[in-house]
Amino acid sequence: MAWKPVLGEDEPAEGAMAVVETADLRIVVCRHRGAVHAFEDRCPHAGGPLSGGNFTEGRLICPWHAWEFLCETGAWDANPAVTLRRLPVKIEQGRIWVDA
Repeated sequence: MAWKPVLGEDEPAEGAMAVVETADLRIVVCRHRGAVHAFEDRCPHAGGPLSGGNFTEGRLICPWHAWEFLCETGAWDANPAVTLRRLPVKIEQGRIWVDA
């Protein structure tokens, strides 16, 4: 994996998500309680695009079957053993970088 700049350091806004495409991967980035989190844009249940769903109260909600994942951990709220593929994030040089 390699660090890639994906967004400006103020994106997305608090309580929002953004989708970013790299050459290899679609990434959903969310900001909750001031922290930035990044995940592969794919629900582990049926492969739905998380970016096509909602982000509310710190939860990424898959548009296909309404599975809800906690933005802070990537865990499914009904069974924390099921998780999103989390990607490391850092903020440097005015940008959000993701190790994707």
